[in-house]
Amino acid sequence: MPTFRNVAEFRRAIDKMEADLKKKHREMGEQMAKKARPEAYRAAAADLGGDPKFSGWKPWLELQIKAKPWGAVLFPTRSSAGPWTVAESGRNQGNASGFSGPGINVRTGLTSRTKSGGIRKVRSRRAKRWNGYTAGKGTATSAAARMDGLSADVAEKGLRVVIRRHLD
Repeated sequence: MPTFRNVAEFRRAIDKMEADLKKKHREMGEQMAKKARPEAYRAAAADLGGDPKFSGWKPWLELQIKAKPWGAVLFPTRSSAGPWTVAESGRNQGNASGFSGPGINVRTGLTSRTKSGGIRKVRSRRAKRWNGYTAGKGTATSAAARMDGLSADVAEKGLRVVIRRHLD
């Protein structure tokens, strides 16, 4: 049990502990991410039927650990962000494309006009392949809920180690 002679001495110990926590924060984040990744895959496999992949789709729902200054974070990779989004909210939900009308500018969404004020002729594009509707399964939400429980244990353990080092 520490015995401090005055408040200034206690403050110095707290400052050292704070600096140590800042160093340990990134390490704890990486540990949380490594521990949480299998849980996210289990949640995806439970929703998608055995493995974290849609049948007929090449990419599987991959998660990558990215180190950030405030700690490590799990991200879907560029190729698997689409499958995670579809698993969460479904495919072809709502009026994403809708009726565009003649002369629609794809970039701005506005109807293009000629100098004389008429509607501009726009080359037609090939229709996107229609795969039908799918209902969202809330996979990302359930994966996040599973991961939250695990991260608290890692954070508590790391905090306990730092506190014991400085205040015991």
